This record gives sequence, structure tokens and C-alpha cells, in this order.
Amino acid sequence: MNKEKKQPSSYSDFTLTDLQTLFGIQSQYQNLQLPAKDFAIPEWLPAFLNAHKGLPNATEKAKSETLITPVMIAFYEANKTRFNYFSGYTFDVAPEKALKGRCDYLLSKSTLPEIDAPVFGIFEAKDDNLEHWYGQCGAEMYAALLFNQERNQPYSVIHGAVSNGLTWQFLRFENSQLLIDTEYYTLSNLSLLLGTLQGILEFYG
Repeated sequence: MNKEKKQPSSYSDFTLTDLQTLFGIQSQYQNLQLPAKDFAIPEWLPAFLNAHKGLPNATEKAKSETLITPVMIAFYEANKTRFNYFSGYTFDVAPEKALKGRCDYLLSKSTLPEIDAPVFGIFEAKDDNLEHWYGQCGAEMYAALLFNQERNQPYSVIHGAVSNGLTWQFLRFENSQLLIDTEYYTLSNLSLLLGTLQGILEFYG
């Protein structure tokens, strides 16, 4: 007897199939051709990453602390008057639809010290299997779209990414589609990675 698939109870349960079944969101791979803008890498960032190479980073928490958060801080330092980011905050948008739970990194064009519209970016720090987490990131991106609409900030495009610390893969939610980039970005090319983050920010003006 086939067991009925359990419905998601929070963001972390979502798969790409759930997004299609519950919300009609189609997903596909696409070269997003994200434009990379000029970004001056601060001297402390590569020095920090090199100094912490020997630390164990097998867990999501360790990857977040030693690999992803420094990148986000460098990005924030260069743009602190243009956006705010929230690490590990609860983002309960539509609990009745299981659009609830914690986001690893949430970016807002509002500079208020609390999550406010418009939210434009959702980044997730995960294990090495990035593909397993597309559904979670996509659910959070869809929730961001609803969050913005409810607050009269109807951004039609939301960006996201999944990262295992060393590798980043970007996603874009647009027209009820979750587009998954076929390109990968790595810490070995910080200029391209941070330049791409800069391009995403400038997409929103």
C-alpha cells in the first residue's frame, strides 16, 4: 500500500513537487545570466576565510558562521544604507499554508531593524546537496512575494540562493516560476560572487 505523502508543515519540508502541487509553481533550470557589478573586496574578507580554513565546517551552522556570514557582512558593509539583512529570523507569512519557519538569511530593501517590505532576497545555508533544498528556498521566496503584496510592495521578482559555504547557486522567482541557475559561484572567485550579489541589489534600484 502506498503511503500518502505528508504535507509540509514549514519551509524546511517543502520540495519542488510540493510547490507545484500546492501553489502551481513550476520549476526549471535556466542560465539566469545574472549581471556582476564591480565590487571592491575588503582586505579582511580573504584574510578571514584563509585564517579559518582549518576549522571543522561539516555542519550547516559552522558553514554559516565561517563561510557565508563573512561574505554577507562584506556585502552589507558596502551597501548598509541600501538594505538590511536578517540572519536566522522567523518569517511566518501564511502559517495555514505552511509558509512559516526560520530563514537563514533574509534581505530587505527597508533599513528598519525589523523585517519589513520589500523583501527581495532569501539565502539558505545548507549541506553539500544543494538540490535537496531548492524546495525550501523556493517556498521562502514565494512567501516573500506574498509578504510584499500584503504590504503594497508588489515586487514581481524575488531572488534567492542555496549555498554550502564554498558553492552558491542562485534562484529567481518570477511569473509563478522558480528558475534555478545552471551556473555555480564559489569562494574562489569572490569578485564574481559579491559582484553578482551587488547586481541583484541594483536590480531593485
